[in-house]
Amino acid sequence: MGVEVVVEGLSKSFGPQTIWRDVTLTLPPGEISVLLGPSGTGKSVFLKSLVGLLKPEEGRVLIDGVDVCTCSEGDLYEVRKLFGVLFQDGALFGSMNLFDNIAFPLREHTRKSESDVRAVVLEKMEMVGLLGAEDKLPGEISGGMRKRAGLARALVLDPEIILFDEPDSGLDPVRTAYLNQLIVDLNAQIDATFLIVTHDIGTARTVPDNIGMLFRRNLVMFGPREVLLTSTEPVVEQFLNGRRQGPIGMSEEKDAGQAAAELAALRDGEAGVPHIVPQLDVTEGMPERSAVRRRQDRVMQRFGTLPEQAQQEIAKALSPRERARYFGDPTGSWPTGPVLAPQQVAQVTAPTPRPSPEPRAGARTPDAPPEEGARRRWFGRRRGGDR
Repeated sequence: MGVEVVVEGLSKSFGPQTIWRDVTLTLPPGEISVLLGPSGTGKSVFLKSLVGLLKPEEGRVLIDGVDVCTCSEGDLYEVRKLFGVLFQDGALFGSMNLFDNIAFPLREHTRKSESDVRAVVLEKMEMVGLLGAEDKLPGEISGGMRKRAGLARALVLDPEIILFDEPDSGLDPVRTAYLNQLIVDLNAQIDATFLIVTHDIGTARTVPDNIGMLFRRNLVMFGPREVLLTSTEPVVEQFLNGRRQGPIGMSEEKDAGQAAAELAALRDGEAGVPHIVPQLDVTEGMPERSAVRRRQDRVMQRFGTLPEQAQQEIAKALSPRERARYFGDPTGSWPTGPVLAPQQVAQVTAPTPRPSPEPRAGARTPDAPPEEGARRRWFGRRRGGDR
């Protein structure tokens, strides 16, 4: 499974300009998360902070127990091996064919033989549907193919965390739909932790397990998709529905009174919370995404704390099998009486107790300081060797 990413109290500025402040969230391991926000809210800056390319003024980013904001260069080098990144334009070398582009990280960071490199590259190219295009140059293929080649390159070191910086940028709606399906299918196959920065509403509503929203230098919300999609938080609801009415203006700083008046007028014609758009499922023949079950369990653990209308929308969005699991009601109807009590949900979703595993070799022990644990974890590995 992928690695958990814990962000605590993160703040970033460029000179006197604050980009965002006190951002706190946890990317659950093995799940797909999306980060939204109007243009200029620092979403790409956030990605760069996760991999240690930018140093925040305050806060921590914990990757497998290592704080990338304060760790040594040697530890940071090792932590970055856990990441794969798909850049907006694919970031391919124009003078190299696709095979050599995808093989580049393997040749740079491992000691694999050329036969092993070829086997890995062809495997990843098959995963993204590029077999047969090995000899093509980036300038000879479409934007969608360049995105898939960039994704194949991000996968060759078998990362546990994959960052997508606006993967739909420059793609038409059809290619975006294909790319979204590819992302979901990949998550089912490798169970890595995915974080997608996007402006595409379709992607935000149908792909992720978790959604976060940056606005006016703050993280407005972050949580499971069911909670965000039924939220009546004005900025979240406005963005996810692509409406003009709400706090977001052309310059981002819409007058508060104007926004309130627009929302009041909008409410007059509506009732209830937004409906939950179905999540994109894996392609037939792919393994089931275990992330879905983990996320739903978290939602049901907090089910009783949500507004009643949100509870009803969440319950209606469940499949008969899921409904039977959480409510004992596979018929498809939502009861009009009291909802399931929080303690009952906790009993249903509680994981089966398992014996504690043996400590991982080199893992930080409870009494070891972070620096010592990090040294044991990273320097115990063979640098530059096969991963």
